[in-house]
Amino acid sequence: MFDDRDRGAQRREPRRRVWGCAILAAGIIGWLDHTGQLNASDYFRWWPLILIALGLAHLPQKQWVTTVVLCAIGILFLPALPFLPHVRLSMILAVWPLMISVGGVALMQQALRPAAKGARRDNSFHSVAVMGGVGRGVASSDFAGGDAVAVMGGCQINLGAAKITSEAVIDVLAFWGGIEIQVPRGWRIENHILAILGGIVDKTDGNAPAGAPTLIIRGTAIMGGVEIRHPKGV
Repeated sequence: MFDDRDRGAQRREPRRRVWGCAILAAGIIGWLDHTGQLNASDYFRWWPLILIALGLAHLPQKQWVTTVVLCAIGILFLPALPFLPHVRLSMILAVWPLMISVGGVALMQQALRPAAKGARRDNSFHSVAVMGGVGRGVASSDFAGGDAVAVMGGCQINLGAAKITSEAVIDVLAFWGGIEIQVPRGWRIENHILAILGGIVDKTDGNAPAGAPTLIIRGTAIMGGVEIRHPKGV
């Protein structure tokens, strides 16, 4: 069986191949230009193809937004082609305000989601950081879940002393911000976070036994990040 590190290496493999081919091609073109057999500038101007290839390399992981963005930027900087319409950089930059609307939709969606089953004030948490930082420690013996929102700020949630009887749910929204969730070893993590120009990093060891307590993390990371890891020194 593969652990999380093996799966992470498999996900990065297509991108490594793209960079490997790009570096190999650049070396060959540079050598041929040095020997006078071709003009390197005729080939190096096609560098945007690397971005398009990197975008397509994200397809196996179903990272649709990253694929579309990288391919769009690659097409934008491609040399003029008769079968492609001319795209101006200003047309791409004019779309960024829509990301604010996406963040609003994600926030409303999170607010409309039902609370974690069995959640009470003494076994759940609510953490909001707007242009600032918030740190929370949870030590409930019957942890049910909670929610964390980071807007141009950061949230740090320490669950190192918490216990789950069966299952807990945390809703997250990282919008131009970051959320760090520290979990004890032995928990099984289910990641249901959608990344839109953002990232999710799971640094847990992934060695949860069968029937282990399950923590479900769902939500959205928009130009922000969510990190899941074990507490330091544990």
